[in-house]
Amino acid sequence: MDTLRVVPTIEVESDRVRGCTPWVAQLMVLFAYRRHVTVDRRSRQVRVITRWFWFWEHGRYIPFERVCRIIYRAQGMPALSPARYLSMRGGDLCDSAFFHISLAIKDNVDDRRPSDELVLFSVWEQQPRADDWIDRLAGIRHDPRRIGDESSGAIVALLKEYLGVPIGTH
Repeated sequence: MDTLRVVPTIEVESDRVRGCTPWVAQLMVLFAYRRHVTVDRRSRQVRVITRWFWFWEHGRYIPFERVCRIIYRAQGMPALSPARYLSMRGGDLCDSAFFHISLAIKDNVDDRRPSDELVLFSVWEQQPRADDWIDRLAGIRHDPRRIGDESSGAIVALLKEYLGVPIGTH
C-alpha cells in the first residue's frame, strides 16, 4: 500500500525550483489559502507569495545572502483510529507527522544571527509502522526501508542544493 501524504507540488528546472500548496490542501480550506515559492538561482532570490481569502496576496522577496539556514522540524500526530489502540502493539501511536520547512532570515547581509523565520512548506506524511494483525488480515504489507520523511527530505535536499546553506532545527 502506498503511503498517504500531502506534499507541495514541486517543479524543478536547471536554474529555478517552484513549489505550490497542493490542491488537496487548498480544497480543505475552500481555496482560501495558497502559498507559491520560487527559488531562482539566476536572480539569487527566494520569492514567497501567499494568497488569503481569494483576493489578498502578500509577497516577500529574499536575496540568497540574507538566508542563514533551512529550518526542518517534525511533529508527530497521534492516531485517531480506534483499531490502532486495539491492535495490542506496544510503542508509539503516531500514524503520521507534519514536517515544517522554513528559512532563517537575517535583517541585513552583515548580521550574524537570523531575526525572522519564513515558512515555506508544510508536508503531511504517513509514518512507517510494523504490520499488525489487522494489516495481515487485510493483506497489507509495508515497506521496511521507509523511514517516514522521504517527501519532505527530498524537498529539503533540493533547497539545500539550490541555496547552498546548512540545515538546522531552529
